[in-house]
Amino acid sequence: MRRMSWPICGLLTLNGITILGNALTEVAIPWLILEISDSPALVAAVMAAKITPVILSTFFSAPFVDRLGAFRASVLSDLVNFFSILLIPVFYHADLLTLSLLAALLVLSTLLDTPSRLAKDVILRHEIKRHQLDHHLINGVNTTLENICDLLGPVVAALIVAAFGTISALYFDAATFFAVAFGMIVLKKHFRPEAERTKPDSAPPLRYFSEGMKYLRQQRALLSVLYLSATVNLVITPFLFVYLPYLNKFVFESVMSLGVSMTCFGAGTSVSSLLFGFFGKRFSNRQIMFTGYLSLAVVLLSMSFFASQPLFFIQLFVIGLCLGFAGPIEVTLIQTVVPEALFGRVMTLFSSVRFLSVPAGYLVFGWLLESAFADWTPVVMASTVLMGVIAYWRMNMASSIRLNPAEIEKDV
Repeated sequence: MRRMSWPICGLLTLNGITILGNALTEVAIPWLILEISDSPALVAAVMAAKITPVILSTFFSAPFVDRLGAFRASVLSDLVNFFSILLIPVFYHADLLTLSLLAALLVLSTLLDTPSRLAKDVILRHEIKRHQLDHHLINGVNTTLENICDLLGPVVAALIVAAFGTISALYFDAATFFAVAFGMIVLKKHFRPEAERTKPDSAPPLRYFSEGMKYLRQQRALLSVLYLSATVNLVITPFLFVYLPYLNKFVFESVMSLGVSMTCFGAGTSVSSLLFGFFGKRFSNRQIMFTGYLSLAVVLLSMSFFASQPLFFIQLFVIGLCLGFAGPIEVTLIQTVVPEALFGRVMTLFSSVRFLSVPAGYLVFGWLLESAFADWTPVVMASTVLMGVIAYWRMNMASSIRLNPAEIEKDV
């Protein structure tokens, strides 16, 4: 197996820096809204607005990257993120920031998030193929670096909020996007030309999207993973950005507790993705998915019966452990199964369609946490995950019945 080149290491590092910046926002924004309003429903509404561009980007991310080129798309996306995040503290200090303006700036900052990630994924795929590297190892290392930044980000954000105020974390977030854009400019000359420009597709957006969906429907293994990922995101995304801030604001009453909570979750995902990088080839994707998500449902259910803060941190670590393998499994499947001509649109579908139900999840969480049924939130989360696992099992069983043994082995 060949060693990773330093430009690939640089690309993975820039991915991690982007995640670090996002982690700063994910602590600062919910905490800022709770400081202003004391309302988890408003947090849910703003975060639901923030996720909407990720869904809409399903229709334009892949054509955008194809036409502009991976490097240009990456740099432009990061610069847009830089300016939109920077404007939040600027308007705040000018006493012009309202919740609607905050939501609008967050929507703008998220608009090109998916094209930015897709552009870097396209470059990474080209370089893995060029250097004949191990997909499992590279994707495991990449996800581990991202998870480590997810781990460090909440603690750094909590320290900044505690020391300098909530809004100060956003200046650091804006700086990370500028650093990533500059880093991509520096790395550009070290990658092969094919990673810079792909042949544009003249198909209209809806046809571009439908061709990717048609391919996915023919790939039962990919489709079942996408369905399960969408179901889990319906729970986990609001859990992280609505339920955790709510719990730490009103139960534990500490922003540092929120930072530690998200760090424990990040530690679990980091360990899990790293284990996948080294040992993922020894098990089938189905075995890993079943074990991980069934364990996730059990741990979420256990949160209804224990209220101790130290035990809560342990539960968050285990939840992260149950989820950390998901990212590398999805990317590895797409890299190894999808033809290069369809890679961009299929990767976009995975990045966007799995978030289709998240805005509804945010609103449900916001309503639930302000109702008399707030204590039932962990039960709702566990039940949703369990239903997703059952559907995943049924889809794979139906697929296995139609395939011969050789195809089944290839599928898993």
